[in-house]
Amino acid sequence: MKYIGELLKGVIIGVANILPGISGGVLAITMGVYDQIIHAVNRLFKEPVKSMRLLLPYGIGAFAGIIFLSLVFEYLFHTYPFQTKLSFLGLIGGGLPALSRKAFTGKKNDLWKGLVTAGVTCGIVIVITWAAESAIASGGNGEGFIMASGAEYLSSGRYWVVTLFAVGLLAAATMIVPGVSGSMIMMMLGFYEPVLQTNNACIRAAGALDFNGLIQNGMVLFPYFLGMLTGILLFARVVEGLLNRYEHQMYRVIIGLVISSPFVILWDVPWNNVEIYELLGGIALALLGYVAADLLGGEG
Repeated sequence: MKYIGELLKGVIIGVANILPGISGGVLAITMGVYDQIIHAVNRLFKEPVKSMRLLLPYGIGAFAGIIFLSLVFEYLFHTYPFQTKLSFLGLIGGGLPALSRKAFTGKKNDLWKGLVTAGVTCGIVIVITWAAESAIASGGNGEGFIMASGAEYLSSGRYWVVTLFAVGLLAAATMIVPGVSGSMIMMMLGFYEPVLQTNNACIRAAGALDFNGLIQNGMVLFPYFLGMLTGILLFARVVEGLLNRYEHQMYRVIIGLVISSPFVILWDVPWNNVEIYELLGGIALALLGYVAADLLGGEG
């Protein structure tokens, strides 16, 4: 049962990393597995068997979430964007009680310092989101891929291998740093939909037993995933060091990131067009997400 729970957590983290505005790192924290995963990544070469035993179910779940559910959530995110966003907000909010226990010691002065830290962090994220969304709205989201397939778009240009490796590093950083939506950053840079397109092309090719198409699209994505793996190994050590030295302060910052999530995720919602049934359905899904986060969460 524990293994199934770890797989489900991995699936949620994997899906979160492909949805714009959603932070897989925050969801990992709210489900109580972030510290374990970071620690295991950093001990991968020192304690390979123990680390792999812990990482394997989360890795399989995340891989399954990204590969097999990307088509499903691509459809849900485009067809029912409001309800899908609210369901993830529920998942994120469900971890706040556990985060608060790690962030505050119970002292009065400590509480005020924590609230200020969380408030400042929330404000910074909202400003960054506004800047990113403004850049996307002004045309900085790489719309050139529309006339070509994702693979053709990604492999165009002289230094596409180096570029995709660098994008993979950036994606890893946004996965490791809680509260940062890698999908939103990649959308701003113009790589989100081409990468998602190429990933989905791999899935369709595999389903149709089109090995040539699978190899072609897979080779295009290879430098991206290599950069992502390299980045995870590099950034995990930095984050673990910060958590070890400044545990309470780091969790206060993370609470600020969680509080900012509704603003970030619902930023582009056209509220005038939201129907009452969509609102009620979204709230119901948010409550279900909250309960799911509570059931999946925990300290170990």
